[in-house]
Parts: sequence; structure tokens; C-alpha cells
Amino acid sequence: MKEPSKNIFIIAGESSGDMHGSGLVKELSVLSPGIFFSGIGGPTMKKEGVDLLYDIKEVNFIGFSSVLRNIKKIKSILDTCVNEVRRIDPQMVILVDYPGFNLKFITRIRNFYKGKIIYYISPQLWAWHKSRINIIKKFVDLMIVVFPFEVDFYKKEDIKTSYAGHPLVSRINKFLENNFKSETDKVRISFMPGSRKDEIERMLPVLIKAADKFAGEFECDISFICSSNYDISYYKKFIKSKKYILIHSSADSEINYKTILNSDLVITKSGTSTMECALIGTPFCVVYKAGRLNYLIGKRLIKVKFIAMVNILLDKYAVKEFLQKDMTPDNIFTEGKKILSDKSYAKEMKDNFKELKEILTDQDASKNAAALISKLIAKSPTN
Repeated sequence: MKEPSKNIFIIAGESSGDMHGSGLVKELSVLSPGIFFSGIGGPTMKKEGVDLLYDIKEVNFIGFSSVLRNIKKIKSILDTCVNEVRRIDPQMVILVDYPGFNLKFITRIRNFYKGKIIYYISPQLWAWHKSRINIIKKFVDLMIVVFPFEVDFYKKEDIKTSYAGHPLVSRINKFLENNFKSETDKVRISFMPGSRKDEIERMLPVLIKAADKFAGEFECDISFICSSNYDISYYKKFIKSKKYILIHSSADSEINYKTILNSDLVITKSGTSTMECALIGTPFCVVYKAGRLNYLIGKRLIKVKFIAMVNILLDKYAVKEFLQKDMTPDNIFTEGKKILSDKSYAKEMKDNFKELKEILTDQDASKNAAALISKLIAKSPTN
């Protein structure tokens, strides 16, 4: 059977990439009807019609030690993707973040693949592994970035770059238009332990101890936002107390946002969720604990002062970060109590979040990125 004349191979290896990738696929399908999408992604990309070779659950390895433990599996997945590009010869390849895999992938396919390679949502090369920029310079036709400062970063290297806006901005703006914080006499606190097993199993026990401290001090409802990547029974092995609410749903795509909006305080791991909390406007603090080997290697490579993107963009500690040995129940509780008790402190944090929105602008990233890619599709010959 002949392959469709217009097909795109797309790779998103994480939950956030799945979300952003699905928005891009949806808009591209409107602008360029008839495209067949295949590659790596998650449930939201699958809902948009992407034919998945692998689900993100099969490829989502974090940290040097996890990669080493799964190196044979990663190589097999990489080989399969390379062979699939060779087989279908897509009109275009789109990469969504996920640099550890994607940069190896494009190095392999450029030996034979002549179509366009687009990178949507840049790897954080400005924070670490800047040497990888040479791979992008050599093999990528267009970088579509989501932070304004990234344009100058790439243009200094003579890499064709366009700023699309951040995809979370329009997504959360639409959410806030239709959702409002509900009233209650109780304090509401939410914990976000992440979506990867390594992270969850390292951090969740600490977060549960912090939750116990809040429960002992405040009349409060405490929720744990659980990734739908894993069954609810997985979380119940850790969270045994019946007094805590487990937020877990693959049916309601906005359940996490609703929980954040209705919280007075969020304690979240570093990552996309920090941007979500800030854009929704809920005060939060950031926690993260890596394995010892990963931390020692990362410490040598990371070149930025902060880990939370909110702090990086504002160039200050707009929110507190508790990393490694500083990620303790006592530290989390002390900061959380200050946010809940000191109204001026919480207001200053919310004012910083408004400043962040101004930096990012109100552009619709998915539509803008799709428009840029659609123009390239129109110029490219079909197979």
C-alpha cells in the first residue's frame, strides 16, 4: 500500500511534549489537511490521530543512571525510528524537546534523509550541554522556540529561529476564561510529584511527610496530583492515608489545572508544572531531588542560577527552590506556611507571575508554529 503523499514523523518523549505536540498536530491538520502523522507520543497525540510506534511511557527515561540501565532498550527504539523514517521517507520530521533521544535520532537520519527537520520547543542548551548546539546547527532546518531570549541565543549561532509564543499561555488563558476558583473555608494544598517513576519514588515519600505537617497545623484539604501514566494503585502504595485526595484522571484533560486553580498553595517538582502554576496564578514552591550520580554530573554541566523556568525568565527567586538535601519536609512546610499566612508575601509572588505573562506575551504558540510549518510543507515536494 502506498504511503500518503503528505506524512510527518514526530517525536515527543515526555508528558509535556505530548501535550504540546498534540496542539501542534491539531493546528497542522487544520492548515494542511490530509497529513498522516506517526512517531512517538502519548495519549493526547494519539487522540489527535498520531500513529504511535511507541508511547512515552516506553521511552521516558530521566538521568544518566536511568539511561545507562536502559541503554539496550533505548538503542532498539532509536533503531526502529530510524528505520521507519527510511521506510516512509516523510515530508518532514518534527522534534518536540526530548534532546537526549532526538539529537541522536537526527544525527542518524541525516545520513540518508533529505526532507526538512524542524525542532519545536528547544532543548535547554542555554542551561547545559551547550556543545550540542553544533548538532542543531548542522542538521536542523528551523528552530521554533517558546521563550523570547532563545531567539538571540540561536541567531548568534546563525541558526534559523522563530519565536512562536509559549503553548501554555493560550491553553491556560482559555482554561481561565471558563473556570473560576471555588470558595471554601478550608485551606487547600496540592502536591505534584512528577510523571516519571524515578522522580516519584525519590520525592513522594518526602512530600507525604510534608503533607502530614500541613495536616497537623492547618484545617486543610490536601491533594496529590497523580500522573495518569500509572494506575491509581501505584500511588496508593505510597499514599496510605485516607485523608489525602488522589487526583487521577485520563478522562478530564483539565483536572490538573482545576486542582491548581482551586489550591491556595502548590508544592511541585521542577518542570512544566512550575509554568502551569505561575500562569494560573497559584503560589507555589519548587522541589527536586535527583539520584546522587545524576546530581553530581548535572552540577558540573548546568550553567544557570535557577532550576525553575519562572525564576530563569524573571532572573530572580520569584519562587523558592528546594533541591537535593534542601528538599526536606521542614523546609517545604516553613515556606508553605509563609505563603499561606503572609498575604503580602503571596501577593508579591502573584505580581511576579503577572510580569512573567507580560514577558511571554499572549501569542498562540500552536497556531503560530503550525503556520510556520505549513508554509514549509507547501514549499516541499511530496513523496
